[in-house]
Amino acid sequence: MQIHVTFDSLEEMKEFIGKVGVTTPEVPSGSPATEPSVQVPQQVPTQPTAPVQTQAAPPVPAAAVPTSTTTYSMDDLARAGMTLMNSGHQAELQQLLVQFGVNSLPELPVDQYGAFATALRGLGAQI
Repeated sequence: MQIHVTFDSLEEMKEFIGKVGVTTPEVPSGSPATEPSVQVPQQVPTQPTAPVQTQAAPPVPAAAVPTSTTTYSMDDLARAGMTLMNSGHQAELQQLLVQFGVNSLPELPVDQYGAFATALRGLGAQI
């Protein structure tokens, strides 16, 4: 890509050359300098600037909600089961035991107590 620049005077050309940092071309003595032409080297385009984005305040981390693992005993599960049986949910309680792969509450593995308590709640038990 070539750029052609035309100046009205030699002073205007010198001022332009001083601003862009181009060396003055050699003009043979005795030649007319009425329309000097300077070839300006192509400038490398600068990196495009990213659009200015307003940044919202950084998100404030939510306060950690304290959690605890509730442990249930066999007695807790038995009491909740009895309440269900007394309120007419004996069949659902038996189905629940079958879902957990046991025939009776004492057969339930300790690591299943929490899940069983959650399932009892689903049936309406207060545990």
